Amino acid sequence: MNGLREQVNGVRVGVRYAVARHSGPVGGDWYLSTPLPGGDVMLAVGDVMGHGRPAAATMLRLRAAMTRLALAGDEPGAILAALNRMLCRRPSTVLATAVCGRFHPADHSLTWARAGHLPILRATTAGVSALAQPFGMALGVDPAAPYPTTCVVLDPGDLLLMFTDGVVERRDRAIDQGVQGLADEVGVAVRGSAPGERLRTALDCAPRGNPDDDACLLAAEPV
Repeated sequence: MNGLREQVNGVRVGVRYAVARHSGPVGGDWYLSTPLPGGDVMLAVGDVMGHGRPAAATMLRLRAAMTRLALAGDEPGAILAALNRMLCRRPSTVLATAVCGRFHPADHSLTWARAGHLPILRATTAGVSALAQPFGMALGVDPAAPYPTTCVVLDPGDLLLMFTDGVVERRDRAIDQGVQGLADEVGVAVRGSAPGERLRTALDCAPRGNPDDDACLLAAEPV
């Protein structure tokens, strides 16, 4: 999995991304770590169903729309609702999942929403667990679907993990087991890491679940 690391408005972000092995150079997963006016940061991960160029084309449109709406000041729930309406207007059925959050560095709060996506994991000194999830169905199903938001305040040293199913999915286990496996491995890896090394350690230890699927893992921590 290719990786990058950057600092955005006081948030350290790292990403690992890999395309399905039979899909060529492009895939349908995406991520965002976008600085917003006023000092906030938009953090997001999404997954268009399917592989190859058709999925990548839809991914690029969704990612561009999400960026535009975030920069315009829309909240995560409104952004997902707009992307959902966009997909529902397509003549053919295209489905996607996504999770996006607006992080406010001034008070370490994350306001987030999800669309049929896997949970956000939170790594603390006590371990790794999933954030309580707001309801939200996959994009492209119902043009009137609501996407409520929820808010959590992070403690100093907390690490957030957003990921697509290619990171945790395997044929020999349920996806919930894959999520728990990721949480367990990250928890063990970061427990003995120095504060400045926890993000890199979490990314390095994360497994690649399914080589036949695109995979994206985003880790973020306030600095």
